[in-house]
Amino acid sequence: MNSLLDESTTQSEAKIKHASTPSDYNKCESDSIIKFTYFANNFNHNFIQEVWGTNSLGQHLKDKWDMLGHEQMAFKTATQHVKEGNYYGQRLSGTDNFYKFYMMLDSYNKEVLNNYISNK
Repeated sequence: MNSLLDESTTQSEAKIKHASTPSDYNKCESDSIIKFTYFANNFNHNFIQEVWGTNSLGQHLKDKWDMLGHEQMAFKTATQHVKEGNYYGQRLSGTDNFYKFYMMLDSYNKEVLNNYISNK
C-alpha cells in the first residue's frame, strides 16, 4: 500500500509514489497499515458512496456490501439452531465484512479505496 492514486487520475493514468529509502519505505508501510486497520475497524456507514459515488459502480459495490450484511444477519438467526455442537453459519463482524469486501475488489478498486483511506 505504498502507492497512491492521485484523486484526479484515471485507471490508465495512475501515478505511483514510491519510498526512496528503506527507512522511508518502512515508515510509509507502517503508516498505511495502521490507517487501513483503523479504517477497517471504524469505517463510516456510507463509505462506499464516499469512495465510489452513487453511479452504477457504486451501486454494484454497495450490493456486494449488502450481501455480506445479509450473511451476518443469517448467522444471527442460525446460531439459535445448534446441531451436535456445530454452527450452521459463520459469525461475521463489521470488520470481518470489511476485509471480505476488500478482498472481493479488483486491483484498481483496491487502489481507489487505499487512496481514500490514505487521504482520510
